[in-house]
Amino acid sequence: MDNHAEDQEISKARAISKLDWPTPEMLAAAHRARAKALKEMVVALFRWLNGQQDEHLQVAKPAKVRVASRR
Repeated sequence: MDNHAEDQEISKARAISKLDWPTPEMLAAAHRARAKALKEMVVALFRWLNGQQDEHLQVAKPAKVRVASRR
């Protein structure tokens, strides 16, 4: 198998292999993907909150009430 370090046996003292750790490029790509996902979620949340606020204001408009004039 190409994705495993050579000479891995139970009886041998195990040395850390390069295959045990992600490359710096993989880490950077993961950080970028996480940041992009977080940004998209925050933008979607604020758009949803702004939409909720508009709907709330439309529903909560005070009704016009006729006030009888005093004599």
